[in-house]
Amino acid sequence: MKVAVACEGMGVSHHAAQCASFMCYTVDKGIITDCRNLPNMGVTSHDAAQLVKDLGFDALIAGGIDMDMANELCYAGIEVVAGVEGTAREVAEAYISHTLMGATELCHAASQRSADPEDRDIDAAFDRIYRDLESAV
Repeated sequence: MKVAVACEGMGVSHHAAQCASFMCYTVDKGIITDCRNLPNMGVTSHDAAQLVKDLGFDALIAGGIDMDMANELCYAGIEVVAGVEGTAREVAEAYISHTLMGATELCHAASQRSADPEDRDIDAAFDRIYRDLESAV
């Protein structure tokens, strides 16, 4: 599993597309095995979403995110979690251990609001994440 956290320094950014960088975590069997920092070169929210998709992330965590970017990621099967505060490492570890407090899973909320056929992709992404987590235990 690969998790990206939108960052300002070591803390979670208030806005995903306008963050200074993305802290990129690779997770294997529930343990962070790699961490890299990817600078955000001031791209648009569409370009930032495309970058997250192209790099194969399973989840994006941020303090806030515009709905266009969130929807684009959700429809690509990437879980979007917003409303988060703290350091990038703390929130990544809490996300992995299912103890992230005060967060809103936007993809899950979007799939409940709409009967759009593309929502099946979101459901498939959640199923894949749950299978990965179960196999890690």
